[in-house]
Amino acid sequence: MPDSWTAIDFETANRDRGSVCAVGLVRVADGRIVDRYTTLVRPPAPVDHFDRFNTEFHGITPEQVADAPAWPQVHRTILEFADGGPFVAHNAVFDMGVIQAACAHTGLADHPLDYVCSLDTARRTWPALRDHRLPTVCRRIGHDLRRHHAADADAEAAAHIMLAAFREHGVATLPELCRRLRRPPRRTAARPAGPAPLPEALWTPGAKFDRWRREAETPLPEPNPDADPGGPLFGRVVCVSGELAALSKPEAWRRIAAAGGVPAKNVTRRTDVLVTGANGGGRTAKHRRAESYNATGSAIDIIDEAELLARLAAGTGEKAAAYRSEGRQRKT
Repeated sequence: MPDSWTAIDFETANRDRGSVCAVGLVRVADGRIVDRYTTLVRPPAPVDHFDRFNTEFHGITPEQVADAPAWPQVHRTILEFADGGPFVAHNAVFDMGVIQAACAHTGLADHPLDYVCSLDTARRTWPALRDHRLPTVCRRIGHDLRRHHAADADAEAAAHIMLAAFREHGVATLPELCRRLRRPPRRTAARPAGPAPLPEALWTPGAKFDRWRREAETPLPEPNPDADPGGPLFGRVVCVSGELAALSKPEAWRRIAAAGGVPAKNVTRRTDVLVTGANGGGRTAKHRRAESYNATGSAIDIIDEAELLARLAAGTGEKAAAYRSEGRQRKT
């Protein structure tokens, strides 16, 4: 019987995992890619709104998915494509969570699925890499990832990472690789069909979502033209990501502008500084985007909240001169 498995990747319309708007599938049999499938998806009705941030991330709009197949049809296609084999995904807990959440929103039965994580595999196979994001690992294995955050491209990247791990460990099948790494496939929980929506906290906007929405609607202040031009933030485009302990985002924007900086809500190639706050111990999407830009020639200075406060304090006269003498205002 052939060794067969399916690499999978999802894109979502908003912060809810069940708001699936695209899927990419790559079938591998006996160490070779043998089939591919991708489609846009009309997100389930309870969570079918598109956040601007998600659209900026993957480029998918409500208009593009208006005539796309709905989740029940796509779910059936995914299961038929995999033909009972296990799934592979980069950060597979997220992608398996998409399936579970979308099924919960639409009342579908969610059958147990076996899966292996290519992110975990990459960490165990190439531990010396500075990080194990898809672009970084693809550079290590020589795979040309041209359309990162397109579901089909990311699914194919996950497939190539696993095949490269086969070669690295001298194995020919996914079960052999799992045994070599001592990481057996995991399995999702089953859920019967019927109206069993997710817990309200997982998809109702709530207080945190309301705060995010207020921040998104808050206009950015204009830079202070009379600020010290020698200050470490003067004239620099500064984006804040994650939760800051000492400042709300609007207050951080106000203080950045007062120091002559240019506050920004999103990371672009024009960004000079990204301030990273708390994010449950992981990197935010803005942080990952800044790292991706840096990997392709940008020089975004990625700092934490303590460093932001130090730079805000170093915005005038003698402090600014001392700051410059240390060379700390240059990008790293």
